[in-house]
Amino acid sequence: TTDSMDLTVHDLPIVDAGSDTSFCEDAGVQALIGNPLGGVWSGSGIVDSGGDFDPSSVGPGTYTLTYTYTDGNSCVNSDTRDVTVNGLPLVDAGSDITECNQSIPVTLGGVPTGGVWSDQWSGNYITSGGVFTPNGLGTFLLTYTYTDSNGCVNTDDITATVVLPSEAN
Repeated sequence: TTDSMDLTVHDLPIVDAGSDTSFCEDAGVQALIGNPLGGVWSGSGIVDSGGDFDPSSVGPGTYTLTYTYTDGNSCVNSDTRDVTVNGLPLVDAGSDITECNQSIPVTLGGVPTGGVWSDQWSGNYITSGGVFTPNGLGTFLLTYTYTDSNGCVNTDDITATVVLPSEAN
C-alpha cells in the first residue's frame, strides 16, 4: 500500500531591521521601526519589544539589536542593525571670575575650543565668542556650549561676579 500527502513549504518572511544608526547618549527614547510591521525588538537598550530604544540606559558604545518577525504561516525570520550611542563631549568653561565694573572686556576660553558662549540675557553681557563685558554690578551666569562632530551637545557654566573696583581685592 502507499499513501501520499501534500506538503507546503513557505518562504521565510523578508525582514528588514533598517540601517545602522547612531544617537547621542542624552537623545531620549528613540522609536525603531522594522519591516514588516508587527515584529519584536530585542537587545541592549530596548525598553519594550515594540522598538523603543533608550541610549541613556546603555551608555556609549555600539549595540547590535535584533528585529524578529513571525508571519501568518508561523514562519520566523530576523534581521539586525547596529546602533551606536555617542557619549557627550567633555566641556569645561573654566573657573568662576570676579571682575570690576569698568566695562573692560574680558575674553573667556572654553574647552574644547569652538564652542559658543551665552548668558541668560540673550547675550547682553557676553558675545558668542566669549568676550564678557562687566557692565553693571551683580552675578551673571555664563554658559559655554559645545557641539562635537557627532552632533552631541554639552554645556558648562561659570559665574561672573561684577563688583565695584574698591571691592575687587
